[in-house]
Order: sequence, then structure tokens, then C-alpha cells
Amino acid sequence: MATQNANTDEGGNVPQPVIEDLLADETRRQALEILRTREGPVVVEDLAAAVVGTRKDCPTSAVSATDREAVVEELFTEHIPKLTATGVVAYDSLLGAVELRRRDLAP
Repeated sequence: MATQNANTDEGGNVPQPVIEDLLADETRRQALEILRTREGPVVVEDLAAAVVGTRKDCPTSAVSATDREAVVEELFTEHIPKLTATGVVAYDSLLGAVELRRRDLAP
């Protein structure tokens, strides 16, 4: 049985106010931009390191475990649930990875 997400219309389109809300947060915008540049799923820990690297303008190899884990927690508690609920990303719990599904919504 197919279900429809409350945050999309009948055609699967994300309403403009929802898009604006998704893009209002800097971490979410950075994560979406990073996902847009990658093909396929990205492990959440790698995505978090890339977000921190973007913030600090440093390579992901220079990101501390503490900074990476803080963003991992933020992604799991605040951003991934919102992005999966709207169909913008898909989360694979077996891989611990997210994949961009709606490239048209990425910043």
C-alpha cells in the first residue's frame, strides 16, 4: 500500500514553504550541497566530516573526531529526519548512509 508523506503534495512535489524551511538551516544547506556533488550514498560520518571541513575550510582528514561526532549527532537528530520525511534524501540504516533523491532542491 502506498502512503503519501504529509510534506508533499499529490504529485510528490515539496511545497515552497517546506523547501524554504529545509534550506533555512546552514548545516542542512551544507549537507545538501555536499550530497549534490556526490554520486550514490554517503556514510553519515563522512558527510559530517565534510560539513565540518566546509565550516572550517579544511580537508576532512583534518577534522577532529569530537567535531565530526557533534555534527553526526546533529544530522541524526535534526536534519536527516526532516530530509527523509520530505523525500529529499533516503537513509539506508544498513550502510549508515544518506543519498540525495531530489537534486532539484539542493542549494
